[in-house]
Amino acid sequence: MDYIKDLIAGNANQEHVHGKFVKYSKGTFAGPMISIKKAGNSLKINGSYEYADTLAGVILKASAGKITAAGTIFSKSEIKSDLVSKTKKKLGVYITEIKGEADAKVLLELYNANKEATFYLNLASDKAKLKTKTKPPKPGSKKDEEFFTATLDARMCDAIANDVCFDCGKKDYKEMKVSHEFTINELVIPDQYKSDAAKARLNAKRKGTIIRKTEVDGVVKETQKELLV
Repeated sequence: MDYIKDLIAGNANQEHVHGKFVKYSKGTFAGPMISIKKAGNSLKINGSYEYADTLAGVILKASAGKITAAGTIFSKSEIKSDLVSKTKKKLGVYITEIKGEADAKVLLELYNANKEATFYLNLASDKAKLKTKTKPPKPGSKKDEEFFTATLDARMCDAIANDVCFDCGKKDYKEMKVSHEFTINELVIPDQYKSDAAKARLNAKRKGTIIRKTEVDGVVKETQKELLV
C-alpha cells in the first residue's frame, strides 16, 4: 500500500501509515525513492525497499489471468492462503513465505485484505516482471536504490503515475524520479504509554516535516509538508 500517497493526501491518520514510521527516532532520514524510464514498449523501474510493496500492488491491479509469485509478507496478523509455504513469528511479526501460481485477482484480494502488511514479492505475468529482495534492509544501512527492479508494459504508465507520481499532473512521460526526506523533530507520546518504553516507541506520533521531490522529463518540483503520524 502506498503510504506516501495517503500521507501527502492528508490521510495520515491510518494504522498502516503510522506503522511505517515506528522505526524512526529523531533526526533526518532518506525516505522512499523510485526511478522510472521508458525504453521502447517497456518501463524500466528501480527503487528503494519502501516502493517494492507499492509496485506489487500496481502490478496486481493491472494484471489478469495467472501470475507467478514468490517472496515474503511481513504482517501483524497471520496470513492465510493456499500460496503460503512457510510462516514464522519473530518479535510479534508474522513472516510469511509464499510461492506458486495463482489468479491475479486472488493475489490482489490477499493484498487488499492485508493493508497493514508489507509485500516483498517477485512477480511475473505477461505484462510485468518484478524482482525484489525479500526482507527489508537493516536499520541504519546505506539506502539501496536497487532493492527492486521491474519491467512493465509501457501501457502501464497511467497505473504507475496514479500510485507513484499522483501529484505530478502528467501521466505520459519518458523519465520520472521521486524521492523523499523525513525530518523527525519530536516524538509525541500518549500519557498512558510514557512509563513503558516499548509501548511508547510503538504508539508515539512522529512530528516533523516531509520533503517530496519529483522530476518528470527534467521538470523538478519540490514540496514540503508538516508531518504528524
